[in-house]
Amino acid sequence: MGWRDRWTSERHTRPKLTKLSATELARLRDIATRFVSRSPVLSELVSKIDVQRQRFYVFDAGDYVMARITPLSGPTFLLEAPWRDGWSEAKRGAWRAVLGALEKDTQGSFHGLGSIASKGKSDSVQRKLHALGIPVRVLAEPREWYARHRTPSIVEIDKKSSRALVAFEAFGMFGSFGGTCLYARRDGGWGCYMIKPSASASIATAEAWLASRGWEAWR
Repeated sequence: MGWRDRWTSERHTRPKLTKLSATELARLRDIATRFVSRSPVLSELVSKIDVQRQRFYVFDAGDYVMARITPLSGPTFLLEAPWRDGWSEAKRGAWRAVLGALEKDTQGSFHGLGSIASKGKSDSVQRKLHALGIPVRVLAEPREWYARHRTPSIVEIDKKSSRALVAFEAFGMFGSFGGTCLYARRDGGWGCYMIKPSASASIATAEAWLASRGWEAWR
């Protein structure tokens, strides 16, 4: 995989890795593991942190690489997100600073749910949905849309707070791109269901469409 600027697509010289001792690598991984376990977001999304060839790889529950952290010179580390056929820089800083950037990502580079971890006041869509009782792991299911920086907006929430229709949209020079999902509490648990565009006008139309196909989401 190569290394490039995500926004300009220009390739740059790969930052030089600084080799650390096995003891130091283990110490840093222990700190990261404790950080993840205490995070309301990462504790739900991260399955493990591995050290491979002097770099730290953060894996999600689906064994997908969510992030990579590389030791640079001095006390500086480089946090990167997978991007196309390479890696995109997200943050440089001290160990806890890059872990904090991973946790509080709101752009979708890693998960887009950082507002949930914020201690300040926020009326973000993610916080409103989380307040309904939707688990972080379910909120994160439209991962591809978050990764493409599509912004979520709540279309409708039913009176029982058991259904939430959410639209994801991004705007570019060639127009807008989007998709819609229905978060629904069924059989005692929450699920996330992608909705066919022609059935995404309301909770009623989305639910009727899902029911007609045995609650199989659109692909």
